[in-house]
Amino acid sequence: MTPDEDRIARLYEAFNARDFDRCFAMMTPDVSWPDELENGRLEGIGSVKTYFSSLTAPLRAHYEPISLFTPAPHRVDVLSRQVITSAADGTVWSSTRARHSYTLRDGLVSRMDSEQAYAEPTFAGVERMLTRLIDAINTRDAEAAVACYAPDARFTDMLEGGEIVGAKAIGAYHRRLFETVDTTLSLLDYRLESDDRIRARMLAETRGPDGGLWQDGPVVVWYRVYAGRITAQDVDDSGESPP
Repeated sequence: MTPDEDRIARLYEAFNARDFDRCFAMMTPDVSWPDELENGRLEGIGSVKTYFSSLTAPLRAHYEPISLFTPAPHRVDVLSRQVITSAADGTVWSSTRARHSYTLRDGLVSRMDSEQAYAEPTFAGVERMLTRLIDAINTRDAEAAVACYAPDARFTDMLEGGEIVGAKAIGAYHRRLFETVDTTLSLLDYRLESDDRIRARMLAETRGPDGGLWQDGPVVVWYRVYAGRITAQDVDDSGESPP
């Protein structure tokens, strides 16, 4: 994650915690922000402060950043799950994906643009994450692999059974994997599912310690991702969705 991506991730944390003062501290005085209630734009920090205050009732917005990506210097694009609930009883009014685009100046947000109901099956940040993980596995770099996972990520131990939980266990798992087999992966395609899982289809060649071929064919891996890091995964050799 780049420094600007980290800043934007912290902006979402502050917003979801309703720590609006911390949000405003991350914006320039002349920030330009979308008014999604009136389908217009807000110019200046004063207008944004008033707008944020209006978001506290009767509805409450919560954003779960799935992936962040830097398409150009001082720009960060975010794929996010936007959930609108009743502030009174928590009833969900809507749950959609959105794409947010931030422009930063001197480390502060100077503009935000929003694309509601984002329906594209791909996102550049997701592809970057998959590429980084595949490169780490192909180069047998356990530390680089661990960096692709959230600190509390969990998944099934494909070597010995049971569950792998947390960064330390994930690192140990990959070191054990690299000592046991030699795996080469290539990404065939991927897509975002309606429930925000990422379905990645890969070509896998796996050889044992003696060089014998253990596997040579497509596999499907389903990922859960938060803020650009994997939180859970399921490997499916048959190409079918896991239960």
